[in-house]
Amino acid sequence: MIRSAARALLCGLATLGLAQAPADQLPRPDYQRRPSDPAWLVEVVQFHGHLGPSVVAGARMGMAGLLAVEAKGYFDVEVTCEGPFAKPPQSCFLDGLQVATGATLGKRTLHWVPADRIALRVVNLRSGKTAELRPTAALVDLLASFKAQPKVAGAPRANHQGADEHLEALARKIAAMPEKEIVTVTITGQAAPDREKVSGTFSGQTSPDTARFSAGKGS
Repeated sequence: MIRSAARALLCGLATLGLAQAPADQLPRPDYQRRPSDPAWLVEVVQFHGHLGPSVVAGARMGMAGLLAVEAKGYFDVEVTCEGPFAKPPQSCFLDGLQVATGATLGKRTLHWVPADRIALRVVNLRSGKTAELRPTAALVDLLASFKAQPKVAGAPRANHQGADEHLEALARKIAAMPEKEIVTVTITGQAAPDREKVSGTFSGQTSPDTARFSAGKGS
């Protein structure tokens, strides 16, 4: 009877542990939500790990692209992104794109093409509707207006609190700006999508202002 009771107790503890485990497995981002932060921003930060201008810019442009082609996201969209995204903090833009569109590197529906300027092509895989998006000069200026300190694992937040507060303020500004002030959207046609084509340039149109983003720092 004692052995049976012990086994029952152990099984109960194991079951309790399994029930509580999933809530403890997701990493906690370096982020303090404010009442004014939209719900989508919380999801972006949960994926990326902290609040920064580049990841928010990627999310805003991704959401605008998804809306422009009338896609639901995840499995009916393909995104080709040009830009100077070889390394952080600029490459954090791609994290924002993944959250906002559901197109991911793992599903091979998000493609990155190295370039000096930022441009997106978003395709609705069901309808073929395609949009090209480019950041406005105002967004490029914001992304190039600061320098971020690299984050070091285990380093106290107080060591870089001032810089973090500046980056978070800038990120929240980008999150709150009207869409027309941060991105230009052009519908380029309803042709059937060709998943084999990943172009290095979309239509030969580039904005000289966009190159300044590569000099900016911050994710």
